[in-house]
Amino acid sequence: MGTLGAFSFFYLRRALASSREHTLQRRVDRLTHFVNDAPQSTTTVPLPVLIHQFSTVIPESDLLRISSLDGRSIYPYKGDIKDFSWPAERCDLPCFSMVKIETKHMRLIQQVITLRGEKVRVTLAGQVDEHYDILRMVRNSYLVSIPLLLVISVIGGLLLANRTLEPIDRMTRAAQTISIRDLRKRLPVPPTGDEVQRFAVAWNELLARLETAVESLTQFTADISHDLRTTLTVMLATAQISMKRERTPSEYQKALQTIMLECEATTQLLDDLLAASRADVEQENIQLCRVPLSEVVEETCTHLQARAEVKQQSVGIGVEADRWVEGNLSLLRRLVTILVDNAIKYTPPSGEISVLLYSEQTNATLEITDTGIGIAAHDIDKIFNRFYRADTSRNRDQGGAGLGLSIAKWIVDAHRGTISAKSDPMNGTSFLVTLPLLAPEAEETL
Repeated sequence: MGTLGAFSFFYLRRALASSREHTLQRRVDRLTHFVNDAPQSTTTVPLPVLIHQFSTVIPESDLLRISSLDGRSIYPYKGDIKDFSWPAERCDLPCFSMVKIETKHMRLIQQVITLRGEKVRVTLAGQVDEHYDILRMVRNSYLVSIPLLLVISVIGGLLLANRTLEPIDRMTRAAQTISIRDLRKRLPVPPTGDEVQRFAVAWNELLARLETAVESLTQFTADISHDLRTTLTVMLATAQISMKRERTPSEYQKALQTIMLECEATTQLLDDLLAASRADVEQENIQLCRVPLSEVVEETCTHLQARAEVKQQSVGIGVEADRWVEGNLSLLRRLVTILVDNAIKYTPPSGEISVLLYSEQTNATLEITDTGIGIAAHDIDKIFNRFYRADTSRNRDQGGAGLGLSIAKWIVDAHRGTISAKSDPMNGTSFLVTLPLLAPEAEETL
């Protein structure tokens, strides 16, 4: 603001000086025309007389002097101030300068002109005190208005800043009251329609995701604790009962088999936890190679058929031969194991399970269908979330740890594929996995 005021002040001063210079230049030009264009009848009139006639039409405050180039005075200056000291500078072209007479400021022009065929030097001075009055008035107005405007701007800026920052302050206070134990709270959303509102909405969405994740993790921790405690309790109770008295070999064998099954279940649980942790850190470090997907599906299903036979379930396998993909062998085996094991787990005795592998254009499609208990419609979109279990009873024999399908989703994503599910409660579930097939030329080079 101060820079603008200074610029406008100096611009105004220069404009006023330029205006006065143009005025003086026009008067010199009029003097030239007045003398040189005078009627023929005035040729006998002495030059000083003509100049005097001209001087009567210019302001009283102007000073005029005309002299020859050798310094001879032709016309004394017009004016009442006798002690005026004319500048010693001699200019042929129009040149301007400032002089001061007592308290009066004068703008002065010197120029060589031709009067009646003789070159003469004209010096004309005009008062510019009114210009200084204008400049002083402008300067004083700036000295008063600029500080006032600065004060108003500061006050207005503070009020505007407080009004703008008030929603952020409320959000900050609300955020400080939110802890890991109370993620249900939300930040107040100001109806401002700007970045602050969008920021609050984004934070509330983040809090909602955190709340869901923490609730899932809390439930998962409780479930895992229950599962591990149950396993250890069964193993400890079996061992204690077996040691209370002598047992037959078959009884010892049965007890050891029970302990072995519990160890296998615990090992599977720990493997799932390890795979879930790998999903967070090894997404970019998976080693891919040429994998015979047809053989992987057949071998895995054959290995799992023993579990299905225990529940008197039938497993139908339909696999197209020579279907190859670029992937990780152990992860693809785990993918098939998770999906087929889920089908066995949630299908009642005497149920049916179908495993199909076929190609569609450039993809290999793995379809696993069962006649089990199905999944509720509101759970379908959540079953691939980590720690989520659709079985609300969280039965250990069925619900698992809630990691299997999330691991399957991670494996499919790591192989640039897709996985989806459709289900009819009490009538079964179907999982559909698509993986990119290897092109023939890629099969040869891998």
